[in-house]
Amino acid sequence: MKKIPTDLEILTVIYNKYEDTFREYTREEPDRIARIRVPIDIHEVARECGVEEDMIFGRLYYHFNKKYSYKDEGGDRITFFSSLKFEGMSVNFPLVASVLADLKTENLKFRIATAIASLAFAISLTSLGIVLFT
Repeated sequence: MKKIPTDLEILTVIYNKYEDTFREYTREEPDRIARIRVPIDIHEVARECGVEEDMIFGRLYYHFNKKYSYKDEGGDRITFFSSLKFEGMSVNFPLVASVLADLKTENLKFRIATAIASLAFAISLTSLGIVLFT
């Protein structure tokens, strides 16, 4: 079975691939409806993640939208991903960056906690070995 990409891996691909597109938006000659909505190529994201397009579309549309979309103070729904006819498939790029930063922080915390636990386990084994063999 192929490895299923994590949310962190998918969002990293999207961020790295479309950061320049987000930054290049100009108000004088806009190439899209809103700066925060960045069109993405599902095929390219899927290829870089090593899965089929339907997997990426499904993750973005069903999972990410449910998990990361929200209602603002005015009651408007701010979506993570949209696939509107006039806009195409797009992501809310600042929201992608925010979620990616949170996932990277959580990943770092997990790795640090795992390293500390592994070190504590190694010290415990060493202590046990000293006690048993001396």
